Amino acid sequence: MIIASYPGAGGNRYLQRLLGNEWSTPTRSYDLTNIGQEYEHKYLLRDVLPTTSQYILTHCMNIQKIQYTFPGHPIVFIKSELQVSLQREWVLHGHQRFMDKKIKNTASRLEHYIAFKAPAWPMIDTEDQIDQLPAPIRQEVQIDYDKVINNTVNELPDILTHLTRNTIDKINSAYEIINWHLNYYERFPVDFFGAEQVINIDIDNDDFSSLMTKELNLYQSEIFNQVWQAINEQQR
Repeated sequence: MIIASYPGAGGNRYLQRLLGNEWSTPTRSYDLTNIGQEYEHKYLLRDVLPTTSQYILTHCMNIQKIQYTFPGHPIVFIKSELQVSLQREWVLHGHQRFMDKKIKNTASRLEHYIAFKAPAWPMIDTEDQIDQLPAPIRQEVQIDYDKVINNTVNELPDILTHLTRNTIDKINSAYEIINWHLNYYERFPVDFFGAEQVINIDIDNDDFSSLMTKELNLYQSEIFNQVWQAINEQQR
């Protein structure tokens, strides 16, 4: 069976329900519960090898694409609003993934120090030595390093710099997840026609839909909604 849902719409939770496992804990993510799920199944963007898995989770919502990739498998679609589903996914996982990637791709502190240092400052060989420098040098280096990785130029008090950096990161991570998925679902339009079952979270009265309605309402972000609105207005 194929379980197709938007990110954040409870596909992993629904699978746990089918398996007879615990599935109804509020505010919990079940993404890491379903071991054995192939990463390539999420969006079907690459060739997928044959699988013997009884249940396959995917965020592809196009029945033709799914049937082409997994011929003969029954498909259950979980229908929800893309905006609220992505917002839940962003709060639970998306923003943290963005931050982890940002940290991984950031220029090393050692490279920055060597490029930024004043002639009178000591030469160092490792990043650990930065933390052993005199406090005035450490502070000056850190201020400029923060500017470099966050593309900020204004002089702000430390607390405001921190708040500004967090806001910018949230705007960027929201933009990334929204824009990517809007482009993806334009490329592979949502199509339920011919599905064995469509679970409509917004109108069905079963226990799963009722719980997911509450779950989706828990994750609200003004930043996410503003970015969503800005992107959609830009694309009109």
